[in-house]
Amino acid sequence: MSYTGEYFDEYLDRRGTNCFKWDGIGEKFGVKHPEEIIPMWIADMDFRSPREVIDTIVERAQTQAYGYTIKKQEFFDAIIQWVDRHYHWQIEKDWIVFTPGVIPGFYMAIQQFTKPGEGVIVQTPVYYPFMEGVENNDRKLVLNPLVEKDGYWTMDFEDLERKAQDPANKLMIISNPHNPVGRAWTAAELEKLVDICERNHVIVVSDEIHADLMMDGHEHHALCAVSERARKFTITQYAPSKTFNLAGLQTSYAVIPDPELREAFVRQQTANRLGAMNWFGAAALVTAYTKCDDYVTALCDYVSANMDYMVQFLKERLPELKMTKPEATYMVWVDFRGTGMSTEEIEKFILEKAHIATDMGNWFRDGGEGYLRFNLACPRSILEKALLQLEKALRA
Repeated sequence: MSYTGEYFDEYLDRRGTNCFKWDGIGEKFGVKHPEEIIPMWIADMDFRSPREVIDTIVERAQTQAYGYTIKKQEFFDAIIQWVDRHYHWQIEKDWIVFTPGVIPGFYMAIQQFTKPGEGVIVQTPVYYPFMEGVENNDRKLVLNPLVEKDGYWTMDFEDLERKAQDPANKLMIISNPHNPVGRAWTAAELEKLVDICERNHVIVVSDEIHADLMMDGHEHHALCAVSERARKFTITQYAPSKTFNLAGLQTSYAVIPDPELREAFVRQQTANRLGAMNWFGAAALVTAYTKCDDYVTALCDYVSANMDYMVQFLKERLPELKMTKPEATYMVWVDFRGTGMSTEEIEKFILEKAHIATDMGNWFRDGGEGYLRFNLACPRSILEKALLQLEKALRA
């Protein structure tokens, strides 16, 4: 099937479907009238999944029995071909370990490769389950904050070197591409990170779930593809969930080239009994990875145009807000500090005055103060409505 912008323009009414993004606003944000709020928060698209995937799930449902499923060869073949085609990394079947999500994946890595009290390095502001995973497992959270200059974020390698030299810091979790600042890390940046972690014997978990969502000619660099040395100490995590709107099917996978590292990871997976595969998820992954390249191209074009629209809108009508177009992901990281409001005031304003639900900057820890993360994987009509509400509220 050929996809155009019309496929993504169509409004998909998700209220009343047990959709966390829409039906969970009241519980998550504590608002009295959630029906008045435009949800632009959690990384869940308001687009239909590819037609081919929908057809596959309907066909799968018609088997009329939904018991345990197995990992067929086509599952591994689809992953191997997708990673090669899109990330230019040749992987092997034995390297692939199924997980029910990237979050359980890095939880298992934290549990297996660190002990209570030992340190896990993360680069804030960053996807908040990283921090939750460290703290929920009684490990020490070690921050290596990113550096921002004129809306562009970079890694602080000198600080990373200092943190990695501490023998108590055993593990690092990175977001590649980075959520929420939208950087698609360059090969040179990732090579520096590999050098530091290799010298200091730090295991790396690379969360690459947004790898397919590249904007304006930017390229995703898989950490293990930029340096063969990284294969000795890197666990790379992928999933079709963000790309094809399949998060509810809980089907992800880790790629672990080193046999000793992989064996240790699988031991932890077995201890947690997390190896069972979703009946619909496996079939959806195979279809998405073998038949839906055109969907991804059209999706990225549509999201990129949404980003351009928002950049221009803020520049012309709300210049006190600063936004740099991301290099990857479908989220945008907007600086509200120019409004003069405190972080607490910004969070209250966006919900109570603008009637928009966003991810709050302080959820992402250090460096997130004064920012909000907007999800632009929505029809243009929703984005336009939200921006007009935002403008009206700020001008009031």
